[in-house]
Amino acid sequence: MKGLKVKSKRIFYIITSLDYGGTQKQLYILLKTILETKEFNYEIFLISLKKNGRFRKKFTALNIKIYDLCLSENNLVFNLLVLPLALLKLIFLFFYFQPNIVHSFLFQANIFAKILKVLNPKVKLICSERVAEKQKKWQSLISRITNFLVDKFTVNSYDLKNFISISQKIKKEKIYVIHNTFLKEDFKVNLLPYKIRSYLGINENDFLVISVGRLHKQKGFDLFLDIVRAFVEEVKLNGYKRNFLFLIIGDGKDKKFLVNYAKNLNVLSYVRFLGYIENIYDYINSCDLFILTSYWEGSPNVILEALYFKKPVISTEVEGIKDYLDKNYIISLNNKRKDIVANFVNKIMRFYLDEVKDYKECINKNFEIDFYNSEKIIKIFKKIYQ
Repeated sequence: MKGLKVKSKRIFYIITSLDYGGTQKQLYILLKTILETKEFNYEIFLISLKKNGRFRKKFTALNIKIYDLCLSENNLVFNLLVLPLALLKLIFLFFYFQPNIVHSFLFQANIFAKILKVLNPKVKLICSERVAEKQKKWQSLISRITNFLVDKFTVNSYDLKNFISISQKIKKEKIYVIHNTFLKEDFKVNLLPYKIRSYLGINENDFLVISVGRLHKQKGFDLFLDIVRAFVEEVKLNGYKRNFLFLIIGDGKDKKFLVNYAKNLNVLSYVRFLGYIENIYDYINSCDLFILTSYWEGSPNVILEALYFKKPVISTEVEGIKDYLDKNYIISLNNKRKDIVANFVNKIMRFYLDEVKDYKECINKNFEIDFYNSEKIIKIFKKIYQ
């Protein structure tokens, strides 16, 4: 088959899946911004290792070429059988379209991209690391062994830059920090707070706390539930009358475990598992407090979203969080579990009792929301893609 005539630079963007997540959201913003910036004369190809995905329709709306390698989200046996065919398809696409740049996101996609670099050392390879992986040590080992193939790395916080520099033994000058960003037009509120609260069965004076994320060990929702139990006990002990509700928005493989854990803690009547929701901004806009209980991150995208809606935030001390929050609203994980929980409850209680009136008290004094506007990232990517 004849190769295609090259009219401009071509970029392969390779990602593990197009399911809903912070990485997919940031890639979407990047591609949309590139397409709207005329001096970026790139032909874009998006390749997903796994088929389908709830974020796919947003990418499709950009009118870019999307190819699936048809791996499964959860079926390991199927993936082992299909893997050779998926790799062959990727290699075919690579030699047929002959991209100048390959930019990959997340561990699995990074490995596939490195194989392409072996096949054509002249292609520029950029790998994006999005999280300080502290559970799967073998991933860091494999990355460390194969990172010599990568020309440049991108991360979303200086904390993550330091983490992968040490854990994967990467020279810091090869790592570029590109902070999470946002598109203002995406922050649409379709339902006003009174409608959301009516749907939830609470009134405007009730205390509403939410957290958003995949139901996965990394996100620490077991800690979230421990905090709810301790908060309930504190409210009852002091005889406080204000009603309250805690929401968990998101789905994932740990849902059954977390629901059972909530039952065992006797807090299921105070916690609502809402599952996946298309527009989380209706709920963020309706809450009184946002909390993050992750054990590790890269830079939590959802914190930026909560602050955009001027909501107070309390978080565990994870990578990137100091860019957003004042140290008094960051809870260290380097303590006993009961002390971590107690610290959270003490902070939450201040908002429950209306002792804190302004969300700005939670914010790092150097934080400026406009710094994270999507227009800021283009100059950085121009430099990286050169």
